[in-house]
Amino acid sequence: MERERILVVEDDIALARALGDELRRAHDTRVVHTGREALILAETERFDLIVLDLNLPDMDGLDVAQQLDGLDTPILMLTARADVRSRVAGLYAGASDYLAKPFEMEELLARVYAQLRTHSHGETYCWGPVTLSPARRTCTVDGVPLPLTALEFRLLALLMGAQGRVYSKDTLHERLYDDTMPASNAVEALVSRLRTKLHEVGVEHVVENLRGLGYVIRERA
Repeated sequence: MERERILVVEDDIALARALGDELRRAHDTRVVHTGREALILAETERFDLIVLDLNLPDMDGLDVAQQLDGLDTPILMLTARADVRSRVAGLYAGASDYLAKPFEMEELLARVYAQLRTHSHGETYCWGPVTLSPARRTCTVDGVPLPLTALEFRLLALLMGAQGRVYSKDTLHERLYDDTMPASNAVEALVSRLRTKLHEVGVEHVVENLRGLGYVIRERA
């Protein structure tokens, strides 16, 4: 059985080591110490849970959480900010749960277990040999994992989750890039990269371009 993958983002070296050692007993666990490292890893690898400290040395953990929110990966926030306003801000930023420091390791493990159990099952989208699970952030072709970046995964999940619906370029800009201002051809380039990866594993004609309308994945008969 595949072990769940957990990303720990904690700048306190001693605490990060303790968390990593404890979580590795049952889970495939990566540990980083900055927000930038977390964003890079989350862009290129799949995780089932992110344990995120808010007080990071390079950027505010709330900003990290907001950028991770589109991955559909649950976030357990760790912080010394125990006031109600901070907890509410964390939840609005995308946290699934919130644990104030200092905490007992048993409570953290219980919350990790609860988050993994809650998010372990979810809807799965299928199109021919392609199977995608938003909850687990996995995409396979004939059972073989297909490596996708976070944006590629979000695009494919959006289109596969609403097969038959046409998404305009402007709508995809809004849904995929939030408040950022990507290049004018960002969506076209993203679709092209996704098509290339699918083509390399023998899957064709998944994402269609309807000239003047947008992009769609049609339901298969």
